[in-house]
Amino acid sequence: MSNRLFGRKKGYPIKQEKKKKFDYIFPKLKLNLESVKNKDIFSKFPSTADTFFLEVGFGSGEHVKWQLENNPKTGIFCCEPYINGVANLISSLKEKYYNRIRITMDDAELLVDILPEKSISKIFILFPDPWNKKKHFKRRFINEKIIYKMSKVMKDDGEIRISTDSSSYVAWILHHFLNSNEFVWEAKSKKDFLCKPLDWVQTRYEKKAISSGKIPIFLIFKKEKNKQ
Repeated sequence: MSNRLFGRKKGYPIKQEKKKKFDYIFPKLKLNLESVKNKDIFSKFPSTADTFFLEVGFGSGEHVKWQLENNPKTGIFCCEPYINGVANLISSLKEKYYNRIRITMDDAELLVDILPEKSISKIFILFPDPWNKKKHFKRRFINEKIIYKMSKVMKDDGEIRISTDSSSYVAWILHHFLNSNEFVWEAKSKKDFLCKPLDWVQTRYEKKAISSGKIPIFLIFKKEKNKQ
């Protein structure tokens, strides 16, 4: 069992209409981590799904939704502990995408633990809580252990995309990834981490960071071939 990396699971009150939709639809999309084993985790996805992504902490779901809409043969596992964020995603998601997304509100590390080896092509960790106080650094999602675990479930040449507006967390992330043997950072110039690829859609958290004068950093780490 991993350390809990998040605080409260509910914030502002959810509007009644959105709450009703959440109560009706979420059970259809929920991934029960205690009931799935190995490749059984893919059993609810359509046979046409030949690529799988994982998003850790999807916020209001803008990025997940964009990936579903623009990758018709991709299934997405995603984690979000806050009911408000899950309700926001569900309220904006078209029914035709329901069979290509599975959601857990548990700690993402628990999901990583049960994913089959070399099954995930991309992992997204977008604006995770930086836990800026030194005494809270142990709560940061990125650490040596999770990097190793993510490398095991990633396909060769798969990639992890991480964004943050915290300079402290950037240093932390680079320290841990550059000291790992599983991933490489291929950035050659500033534009490689100040500019993001076209398929990296802007989220509410990114807009908030920019509007407050912060500079978002976009990091891409490639899984080295024949590792794990």
